[in-house]
Amino acid sequence: MSRREEPRAEVLFGVHPVTEAIEAGRRAIDRVLVAREGGTRSLGRLLRAAREKGVPVTYLPREILARKVGSRAVHQGVAAVVSAAAYADAEALLAAAAADPAALLLVLDGLDDPRNLGAILRTAAAAGVRGVLLGADEAVGLSPTVAKTSAGAIEKVPVARDRHLRKHLEGLRAGGFRVVALDPRGPNGWDSECYLGKVVVVAGGEARGIRRGILEVADSRIALPLSAGIESLNVSVAVGAVLFEAVRQRRAEGKAAGR
Repeated sequence: MSRREEPRAEVLFGVHPVTEAIEAGRRAIDRVLVAREGGTRSLGRLLRAAREKGVPVTYLPREILARKVGSRAVHQGVAAVVSAAAYADAEALLAAAAADPAALLLVLDGLDDPRNLGAILRTAAAAGVRGVLLGADEAVGLSPTVAKTSAGAIEKVPVARDRHLRKHLEGLRAGGFRVVALDPRGPNGWDSECYLGKVVVVAGGEARGIRRGILEVADSRIALPLSAGIESLNVSVAVGAVLFEAVRQRRAEGKAAGR
């Protein structure tokens, strides 16, 4: 898709409109944009509200902010990008998954390409994933590009975001989930892992991969075999391979049990 065809996000601007939209919580805010040169002294209430609601804040040059909202907009150094879909509540999503003895969850740490996120959500919905958890500081959220790339799947699989990914993964492990991390340097093969029962698959961003603190929580680090000269796969392709290995194992178990 060319830049000319890029879906446009809805953008709110101005200190009071953005603050009220965050505090009211009736619209899903994907990200708050703040001009670096404008200073944050007058934005204390807005920034506190964003922190409390888990809305990421991005600081950028004032001229770039002006391009995003329009040259004639009186933005006061702040704008908010409205999500293409509402985020699920992270606690509610994880509690619902914990009650499912065969829940399959997906955690994404540091993803920064909206097309990859859209493709992953499409695959996750097709594989029966119960929910997707993003870090609160992800470079991408539920943007129009993600919605378009997901081809409708953005409405079919709940997506939550929270800054405390490690804490949530530790809680899931304590609740009986097995945490499986996709790591190019992982010692275990992707198809040697057991994906039956409660499983969380963790994948990292295109540039940095999974952060060390998140990797430390994993029960298993898996890698896909690659031919010589190829260092890595696109993250959406790698996630798809793992999720559908989980689907294969679960269907085989169901057939063996006569279900």
